[in-house]
Amino acid sequence: MAVEKLAIDFGNAVTKIYKLGSGMVLVEPTVAAVSAHENKTKVIGVDAKKLMGKTGDGTKIIFPVSEGDVVSEKVATGILSGFLKKIESGGKFFGTKALVSVPCGADGALIKKLESVLSSVGISSVDFVEAPILSAIGQNLTLTDFSPYFIIDMGAGTTNIAAVSLEGVIAGVSVNIGGNNIDTALIDFIADNYGLQIGVATAEKIKLKIGSLVEYDSLATVVNGRDVTSGKPRSISLKASEIKGVVENYYVTVADIAMKVLAKLPPEVSAEIRHSGIFLSGGSASIYGLEDFYTKKFGMQVAIAENPQTSIAFGGGMLIADAKKLKKLKLKCD
Repeated sequence: MAVEKLAIDFGNAVTKIYKLGSGMVLVEPTVAAVSAHENKTKVIGVDAKKLMGKTGDGTKIIFPVSEGDVVSEKVATGILSGFLKKIESGGKFFGTKALVSVPCGADGALIKKLESVLSSVGISSVDFVEAPILSAIGQNLTLTDFSPYFIIDMGAGTTNIAAVSLEGVIAGVSVNIGGNNIDTALIDFIADNYGLQIGVATAEKIKLKIGSLVEYDSLATVVNGRDVTSGKPRSISLKASEIKGVVENYYVTVADIAMKVLAKLPPEVSAEIRHSGIFLSGGSASIYGLEDFYTKKFGMQVAIAENPQTSIAFGGGMLIADAKKLKKLKLKCD
Protein backbone atom coordinates (compact mmCIF):
# COMPACT_ATOMS: atom_id res chain seq x y z
CA MET A 1 0.00 0.00 0.00
CA ALA A 2 1.44 3.39 -1.05
CA VAL A 3 2.25 5.84 1.74
CA GLU A 4 0.27 9.06 1.47
CA LYS A 5 2.25 12.29 1.53
CA LEU A 6 0.93 15.67 2.63
CA ALA A 7 2.37 19.20 2.62
CA ILE A 8 0.81 21.30 5.39
CA ASP A 9 0.95 25.05 5.81
CA PHE A 10 -0.64 25.47 9.26
CA GLY A 11 -1.01 29.24 9.07
CA ASN A 12 -2.11 31.86 11.58
CA ALA A 13 -5.26 32.59 9.58
CA VAL A 14 -5.57 29.85 6.97
CA THR A 15 -4.46 26.22 6.76
CA LYS A 16 -3.49 24.85 3.36
CA ILE A 17 -3.00 21.13 2.68
CA TYR A 18 -1.49 19.70 -0.49
CA LYS A 19 -1.85 15.96 -1.11
CA LEU A 20 0.67 14.34 -3.41
CA GLY A 21 -1.20 13.00 -6.41
CA SER A 22 -4.30 15.10 -5.77
CA GLY A 23 -3.02 18.67 -5.50
CA MET A 24 -4.41 21.31 -3.14
CA VAL A 25 -7.14 19.55 -1.19
CA LEU A 26 -7.91 22.03 1.59
CA VAL A 27 -7.80 25.79 2.14
CA GLU A 28 -9.70 26.76 5.30
CA PRO A 29 -9.42 29.22 8.20
CA THR A 30 -7.32 27.97 11.14
CA VAL A 31 -10.05 28.68 13.67
CA ALA A 32 -12.44 26.82 15.96
CA ALA A 33 -15.60 27.68 17.85
CA VAL A 34 -15.18 26.13 21.29
CA SER A 35 -17.66 25.64 24.13
CA ALA A 36 -16.57 28.04 26.88
CA HIS A 37 -17.76 25.76 29.67
CA GLU A 38 -16.95 22.25 28.42
CA ASN A 39 -13.96 23.34 26.32
CA LYS A 40 -15.19 21.17 23.46
CA THR A 41 -14.80 22.08 19.81
CA LYS A 42 -18.13 22.82 18.14
CA VAL A 43 -17.14 23.70 14.57
CA ILE A 44 -13.91 24.46 12.74
CA GLY A 45 -12.67 26.22 9.64
CA VAL A 46 -15.12 28.08 7.43
CA ASP A 47 -18.08 27.36 9.70
CA ALA A 48 -16.23 28.67 12.76
CA LYS A 49 -15.15 31.86 11.00
CA LYS A 50 -18.78 32.62 10.13
CA LEU A 51 -19.46 32.85 13.86
CA MET A 52 -16.82 35.52 14.54
CA GLY A 53 -18.42 38.41 16.42
CA LYS A 54 -21.76 36.62 16.60
CA THR A 55 -21.36 34.23 19.55
CA GLY A 56 -22.67 34.46 23.11
CA ASP A 57 -20.84 33.89 26.36
CA GLY A 58 -21.05 30.11 25.91
CA THR A 59 -18.79 30.02 22.85
CA LYS A 60 -15.21 31.15 22.29
CA ILE A 61 -13.57 31.71 18.91
CA ILE A 62 -10.00 30.46 19.07
CA PHE A 63 -7.13 30.80 16.61
CA PRO A 64 -4.62 28.23 17.93
CA VAL A 65 -1.74 29.54 15.83
CA SER A 66 -0.67 33.11 16.60
CA GLU A 67 2.37 35.00 15.35
CA GLY A 68 3.95 31.82 14.05
CA ASP A 69 3.55 29.93 17.35
CA VAL A 70 1.13 27.21 18.48
CA VAL A 71 -0.64 28.81 21.45
CA SER A 72 -3.17 26.00 22.00
CA GLU A 73 -2.03 22.49 21.14
CA LYS A 74 -5.42 21.03 22.07
CA VAL A 75 -7.39 23.27 19.71
CA ALA A 76 -4.73 22.96 17.00
CA THR A 77 -5.02 19.17 17.23
CA GLY A 78 -8.81 19.32 17.00
CA ILE A 79 -8.71 21.58 13.96
CA LEU A 80 -6.06 19.56 12.11
CA SER A 81 -7.84 16.30 12.90
CA GLY A 82 -11.07 17.73 11.49
CA PHE A 83 -9.34 19.00 8.37
CA LEU A 84 -7.70 15.64 7.73
CA LYS A 85 -11.04 13.89 8.07
CA LYS A 86 -12.39 16.15 5.35
CA ILE A 87 -9.72 15.02 2.91
CA GLU A 88 -9.30 11.38 3.95
CA SER A 89 -11.99 8.71 3.74
CA GLY A 90 -12.37 7.00 7.10
CA GLY A 91 -10.08 9.49 8.84
CA LYS A 92 -7.12 7.10 9.14
CA PHE A 93 -3.79 8.88 8.91
CA PHE A 94 -1.34 6.45 10.49
CA GLY A 95 1.53 5.86 8.08
CA THR A 96 0.99 9.22 6.38
CA LYS A 97 4.12 11.32 5.83
CA ALA A 98 3.95 15.08 6.13
CA LEU A 99 6.06 18.09 5.26
CA VAL A 100 5.20 21.09 7.45
CA SER A 101 6.25 24.69 6.85
CA VAL A 102 7.71 26.67 9.75
CA PRO A 103 8.80 30.30 10.11
CA CYS A 104 12.33 31.27 9.16
CA GLY A 105 14.67 30.35 12.02
CA ALA A 106 12.02 28.30 13.86
CA ASP A 107 13.22 27.18 17.30
CA GLY A 108 13.07 23.79 18.96
CA ALA A 109 10.08 24.72 21.13
CA LEU A 110 7.85 25.33 18.11
CA ILE A 111 9.06 22.15 16.40
CA LYS A 112 8.16 20.10 19.50
CA LYS A 113 4.68 21.62 19.63
CA LEU A 114 4.07 20.86 15.98
CA GLU A 115 5.42 17.32 16.39
CA SER A 116 3.01 16.82 19.29
CA VAL A 117 0.03 18.08 17.25
CA LEU A 118 0.94 15.96 14.22
CA SER A 119 1.55 12.89 16.37
CA SER A 120 -1.81 13.36 18.09
CA VAL A 121 -3.63 13.10 14.74
CA GLY A 122 -1.66 10.01 13.77
CA ILE A 123 1.15 11.48 11.67
CA SER A 124 4.49 10.48 13.17
CA SER A 125 6.75 10.96 10.13
CA VAL A 126 7.21 14.72 9.73
CA ASP A 127 9.81 16.91 8.04
CA PHE A 128 10.01 20.67 8.61
CA VAL A 129 11.10 23.23 6.01
CA GLU A 130 11.36 27.00 6.42
CA ALA A 131 8.59 28.97 4.75
CA PRO A 132 10.72 31.17 2.42
CA ILE A 133 12.28 28.08 0.84
CA LEU A 134 8.87 26.54 0.18
CA SER A 135 7.60 29.85 -1.18
CA ALA A 136 10.44 29.97 -3.70
CA ILE A 137 9.76 26.40 -4.83
CA GLY A 138 6.02 27.09 -5.00
CA GLN A 139 6.72 30.02 -7.33
CA ASN A 140 8.61 27.67 -9.66
CA LEU A 141 11.97 29.28 -8.92
CA THR A 142 14.75 26.81 -9.64
CA LEU A 143 16.90 26.58 -6.54
CA THR A 144 20.59 25.84 -7.10
CA ASP A 145 23.74 26.51 -5.12
CA PHE A 146 24.46 29.45 -7.42
CA SER A 147 21.04 31.10 -7.84
CA PRO A 148 19.84 32.85 -4.67
CA TYR A 149 16.38 34.38 -4.56
CA PHE A 150 14.97 37.00 -2.20
CA ILE A 151 11.58 36.03 -0.78
CA ILE A 152 9.08 38.05 1.24
CA ASP A 153 6.18 35.90 2.41
CA MET A 154 3.41 37.95 4.02
CA GLY A 155 1.07 35.95 6.21
CA ALA A 156 -1.70 37.02 8.56
CA GLY A 157 0.40 37.02 11.73
CA THR A 158 3.95 36.40 10.51
CA THR A 159 6.11 37.77 7.72
CA ASN A 160 9.13 35.78 6.54
CA ILE A 161 11.94 37.57 4.73
CA ALA A 162 14.96 35.69 3.41
CA ALA A 163 17.52 35.12 0.71
CA VAL A 164 17.42 31.42 -0.17
CA SER A 165 19.23 28.93 -2.38
CA LEU A 166 19.63 25.16 -2.56
CA GLU A 167 21.88 25.55 0.49
CA GLY A 168 18.85 26.79 2.45
CA VAL A 169 18.41 30.22 4.04
CA ILE A 170 21.43 32.45 3.43
CA ALA A 171 20.10 35.25 5.61
CA GLY A 172 16.59 35.76 6.85
CA VAL A 173 14.20 36.66 9.59
CA SER A 174 10.65 35.96 10.72
CA VAL A 175 8.78 38.90 12.26
CA ASN A 176 5.50 38.77 14.18
CA ILE A 177 3.57 41.18 11.99
CA GLY A 178 1.20 40.49 9.14
CA GLY A 179 -2.15 41.24 7.57
CA ASN A 180 -3.84 41.01 10.98
CA ASN A 181 -2.02 44.21 11.96
CA ILE A 182 -3.83 46.02 9.16
CA ASP A 183 -7.20 44.76 10.45
CA THR A 184 -6.46 45.99 13.98
CA ALA A 185 -5.27 49.36 12.70
CA LEU A 186 -8.44 49.76 10.62
CA ILE A 187 -10.62 49.10 13.68
CA ASP A 188 -8.84 51.87 15.62
CA PHE A 189 -8.79 54.26 12.66
CA ILE A 190 -12.51 53.97 11.93
CA ALA A 191 -13.41 54.33 15.61
CA ASP A 192 -11.21 57.42 16.03
CA ASN A 193 -12.12 59.16 12.78
CA TYR A 194 -15.71 58.12 12.13
CA GLY A 195 -17.01 57.24 15.59
CA LEU A 196 -17.94 53.77 14.38
CA GLN A 197 -17.05 50.54 16.15
CA ILE A 198 -16.45 47.54 13.90
CA GLY A 199 -15.22 44.00 14.50
CA VAL A 200 -12.28 42.02 13.14
CA ALA A 201 -14.38 40.29 10.47
CA THR A 202 -15.62 43.64 9.13
CA ALA A 203 -12.10 45.11 9.17
CA GLU A 204 -10.85 42.16 7.12
CA LYS A 205 -13.67 42.64 4.59
CA ILE A 206 -12.78 46.32 4.23
CA LYS A 207 -9.13 45.42 3.62
CA LEU A 208 -10.05 42.83 0.99
CA LYS A 209 -12.62 45.05 -0.75
CA ILE A 210 -10.89 48.43 -0.91
CA GLY A 211 -7.39 47.97 0.52
CA SER A 212 -5.06 49.67 -1.94
CA LEU A 213 -1.59 51.19 -2.20
CA VAL A 214 -2.55 53.28 -5.22
CA GLU A 215 -2.66 57.04 -4.69
CA TYR A 216 -6.16 58.55 -4.97
CA ASP A 217 -7.88 55.18 -5.48
CA SER A 218 -11.62 55.97 -5.64
CA LEU A 219 -12.94 52.47 -4.87
CA ALA A 220 -15.46 52.63 -2.01
CA THR A 221 -17.57 50.40 0.20
CA VAL A 222 -20.30 50.73 2.82
CA VAL A 223 -19.20 49.89 6.35
CA ASN A 224 -21.74 48.84 8.99
CA GLY A 225 -21.03 49.05 12.69
CA ARG A 226 -22.08 50.50 16.06
CA ASP A 227 -22.01 54.20 16.84
CA VAL A 228 -19.50 54.67 19.66
CA THR A 229 -21.62 57.41 21.26
CA SER A 230 -25.23 56.25 20.93
CA GLY A 231 -24.60 52.52 20.63
CA LYS A 232 -27.02 52.37 17.69
CA PRO A 233 -26.29 50.62 14.37
CA ARG A 234 -24.88 53.01 11.79
CA SER A 235 -23.19 52.86 8.41
CA ILE A 236 -20.65 55.00 6.57
CA SER A 237 -19.21 55.13 3.07
CA LEU A 238 -15.46 54.60 3.02
CA LYS A 239 -13.01 55.18 0.16
CA ALA A 240 -9.76 53.34 -0.48
CA SER A 241 -7.88 56.64 -0.48
CA GLU A 242 -9.09 57.38 3.07
CA ILE A 243 -7.48 54.25 4.52
CA LYS A 244 -4.37 54.13 2.30
CA GLY A 245 -2.13 55.44 5.07
CA VAL A 246 -3.37 52.81 7.50
CA VAL A 247 -2.87 49.99 5.01
CA GLU A 248 0.50 51.31 3.87
CA ASN A 249 2.08 51.25 7.34
CA TYR A 250 2.46 47.46 7.37
CA TYR A 251 4.07 47.32 3.93
CA VAL A 252 6.49 50.13 4.74
CA THR A 253 7.52 48.34 7.94
CA VAL A 254 8.10 45.10 6.01
CA ALA A 255 10.15 46.94 3.39
CA ASP A 256 12.31 48.54 6.08
CA ILE A 257 13.04 45.12 7.61
CA ALA A 258 13.74 43.63 4.18
CA MET A 259 16.25 46.40 3.50
CA LYS A 260 18.14 45.41 6.65
CA VAL A 261 18.24 41.76 5.54
CA LEU A 262 19.46 42.79 2.09
CA ALA A 263 22.21 44.87 3.71
CA LYS A 264 23.57 41.77 5.48
CA LEU A 265 24.01 39.70 2.32
CA PRO A 266 27.43 38.91 0.82
CA PRO A 267 28.22 41.13 -2.21
CA GLU A 268 27.93 38.23 -4.68
CA VAL A 269 24.49 37.29 -3.38
CA SER A 270 23.38 40.94 -3.53
CA ALA A 271 24.47 41.13 -7.16
CA GLU A 272 22.42 38.05 -8.06
CA ILE A 273 19.35 39.34 -6.25
CA ARG A 274 19.69 42.74 -7.90
CA HIS A 275 19.43 40.88 -11.20
CA SER A 276 16.57 38.49 -10.28
CA GLY A 277 14.52 40.87 -8.10
CA ILE A 278 12.21 40.29 -5.15
CA PHE A 279 9.49 37.64 -5.00
CA LEU A 280 6.37 38.12 -2.90
CA SER A 281 3.90 35.55 -1.57
CA GLY A 282 1.40 35.11 1.25
CA GLY A 283 -2.19 36.30 1.53
CA SER A 284 -1.15 39.87 2.35
CA ALA A 285 0.73 40.10 -0.96
CA SER A 286 -2.64 40.31 -2.71
CA ILE A 287 -3.20 43.97 -1.79
CA TYR A 288 -3.87 46.13 -4.84
CA GLY A 289 -0.90 48.16 -6.09
CA LEU A 290 1.78 46.31 -4.11
CA GLU A 291 3.96 45.39 -7.09
CA ASP A 292 4.38 49.01 -8.23
CA PHE A 293 4.67 50.25 -4.63
CA TYR A 294 7.55 47.90 -3.86
CA THR A 295 9.24 48.35 -7.23
CA LYS A 296 9.61 52.03 -6.39
CA LYS A 297 10.49 51.31 -2.76
CA PHE A 298 13.26 48.79 -3.48
CA GLY A 299 14.40 50.14 -6.84
CA MET A 300 14.37 46.70 -8.43
CA GLN A 301 12.02 44.25 -10.11
CA VAL A 302 9.25 42.84 -7.90
CA ALA A 303 7.06 39.85 -8.75
CA ILE A 304 3.98 38.58 -6.90
CA ALA A 305 3.21 34.86 -6.95
CA GLU A 306 0.36 33.77 -9.19
CA ASN A 307 -1.40 32.23 -6.18
CA PRO A 308 0.25 34.06 -3.26
CA GLN A 309 -1.79 32.50 -0.44
CA THR A 310 -1.00 28.92 -1.47
CA SER A 311 2.60 29.28 -2.67
CA ILE A 312 4.08 27.65 0.45
CA ALA A 313 1.74 24.66 0.33
CA PHE A 314 2.39 24.21 -3.40
CA GLY A 315 6.11 24.38 -2.73
CA GLY A 316 5.74 21.76 -0.02
CA GLY A 317 3.85 19.51 -2.41
CA MET A 318 6.59 19.81 -5.00
CA LEU A 319 9.37 19.24 -2.46
CA ILE A 320 7.80 16.22 -0.78
CA ALA A 321 7.92 14.49 -4.17
CA ASP A 322 11.69 15.03 -4.40
CA ALA A 323 13.33 12.97 -1.64
CA LYS A 324 16.87 14.05 -2.55
CA LYS A 325 16.11 17.77 -2.46
CA LEU A 326 13.94 17.39 0.67
CA LYS A 327 16.81 15.72 2.51
CA LYS A 328 19.02 18.71 1.66
CA LEU A 329 16.53 21.42 2.61
CA LYS A 330 14.68 20.06 5.63
CA LEU A 331 15.57 21.27 9.11
CA LYS A 332 17.92 19.02 11.01
CA CYS A 333 15.90 18.48 14.19
CA ASP A 334 17.41 16.82 17.25
